[in-house]
Amino acid sequence: MNIEMITKRLEIIEQINEELKKIKNNIQDELDNDDDFQSLQMMANEHKVKAKQVKEKVAQKSVIKELESQLKEKKQELKEIKEVLSQELADYYRQEGTMEIEDHTGSIKRMKFNVSLIS
Repeated sequence: MNIEMITKRLEIIEQINEELKKIKNNIQDELDNDDDFQSLQMMANEHKVKAKQVKEKVAQKSVIKELESQLKEKKQELKEIKEVLSQELADYYRQEGTMEIEDHTGSIKRMKFNVSLIS
């Protein structure tokens, strides 16, 4: 695989993303110009505002606040554990040279690496 193929694929991806953007904009323009859709959209927005107000009222209860705090802590804990696991799996792959590992139940899990470019 040479660098020319990689840069060509990056160019193709950029072109397709631009085409997707144009198509999405055309769809949105059609929806914006449809009176029936706009009427329904306005009613939906009114219902969203009312639902948000009720949700905020319920969220003021101390039980909800405590549950949200627990939820936030558990999500953070899960994120940290996944990050550590990811590094450990990469190290395991380097040491053992295998893409499979047995989990706590005896099931064989296959590793999947995901590489992407960032700007």
